[in-house]
Amino acid sequence: MTRALIALLVAGCTVPREAGFPDVQKLVGDRGVERIQWNRGGPEDEQVAALVRDLLQKDLTIATATEVALLNNARLQATYERLGVAQADLVQAGLLRNPTLAASLHVPISGGGPAFTAQTGYEVSIVGEFLDLFLMPLRKRFARAELERVKLDVGDAVLDLAAQVRAAFYTVQAAQQMAQMRATIVEAAQASAELAARQHEAGNLSDLDLASEQALYAQARLDLQRSQAQLLADREHLTELLGLWGRNVEWKLTAPLPDLPPAEPKLDHVETFAIEHRLDLKAARAEVEIAAASLNLTRKTRFISAASLGGHIDKDPEGVTFAGPNLELQLPIFDQGQASVARLAAQLRQAQKLMDARAVAIRSQVRAARARLLANRSAVEYYRATLLPIRERIVKLSQQRYNAMLLGVYQLLQARQAEANAYREYIEAVRDYWMARSDLERAMGGPVK
Repeated sequence: MTRALIALLVAGCTVPREAGFPDVQKLVGDRGVERIQWNRGGPEDEQVAALVRDLLQKDLTIATATEVALLNNARLQATYERLGVAQADLVQAGLLRNPTLAASLHVPISGGGPAFTAQTGYEVSIVGEFLDLFLMPLRKRFARAELERVKLDVGDAVLDLAAQVRAAFYTVQAAQQMAQMRATIVEAAQASAELAARQHEAGNLSDLDLASEQALYAQARLDLQRSQAQLLADREHLTELLGLWGRNVEWKLTAPLPDLPPAEPKLDHVETFAIEHRLDLKAARAEVEIAAASLNLTRKTRFISAASLGGHIDKDPEGVTFAGPNLELQLPIFDQGQASVARLAAQLRQAQKLMDARAVAIRSQVRAARARLLANRSAVEYYRATLLPIRERIVKLSQQRYNAMLLGVYQLLQARQAEANAYREYIEAVRDYWMARSDLERAMGGPVK
């Protein structure tokens, strides 16, 4: 019996290592995230590091980039520690406060007659918080509810990072394609400028036409430099999200932006889906429930803020020993908990309003993301089916007329520039489509189906 009691006490004082992390894994797993890892100095951390290194040896995809970020991002790892704090608070809520032991000596230093024999008295008392026995279950319930809320917050942070990685990945893909397109334009402009220079030397091209070709080449080189600088900045943003440094920053991404899916799924249910699945809204609901329970408890216990129960034993200088119980009560004369009740009531109203505002914002985010998705899809299809073919045909016909000396160089340059702009805008439209799709999934709290 004694051993069982000791084992129970030890178990109650131990902080579980998992701290609810498996529940977070299930939350995000139900929303499309396959794997996350909380690095806590165990042997599995090295296995995760080896997996990250292996993933970086190959060209990154949207899936592998997201996996690397969720395994390696230091800020996300710091967020996981909130679980440890909440779990420790739950364990603390299940512990009784240590009793207070007090002792004093009574040493006579003067007085008494000639026959008086000086004796030293003493007093020993031990007192513990009496209300802890009744409030412990309530404290544990609050701490457990807070742990559940933290799980939701942490899960939402995982989904938020995944969405940021997707957006950054699509941005880098578009920037790479833009830089490649600019490089092709530079090559064509350089060849055209060199040809113009030879024609000018032969007397077949005017000074103005030569200068125009050279200006086109110079502008193309400047545009390429700007695209390369933007690509570098976009890569660094993605590198930060991936949590990489040192040699690992030399990761590769060669795949172009993916084509659009053949069709979009039905999107008339996205608002309802978001209200049911958004973890931050669930966390806001939990915040309201915790605030309401805390207010209810404070109202019931406002007049009994402290009560201690214990025992004492003392021996007076006459040699008589006494023993008995101790009871200490705090009298609610000045502080009757009215300020605490008012503060908690305000916090409850605040939590309710914040929850309502979050729900309104989520619905708005979903509708806006859905509208952007459909608009960008329409734009991509228009570029691909109509505008790009027209621009290509204009350049082809302009080149033929220019070669036949039926069109001036300015008109040809304008046609080429319009075609280049159309291709740039097309790449941006494809990028914006995939970013809008990622935004919609983030706003919904789950994948688009």
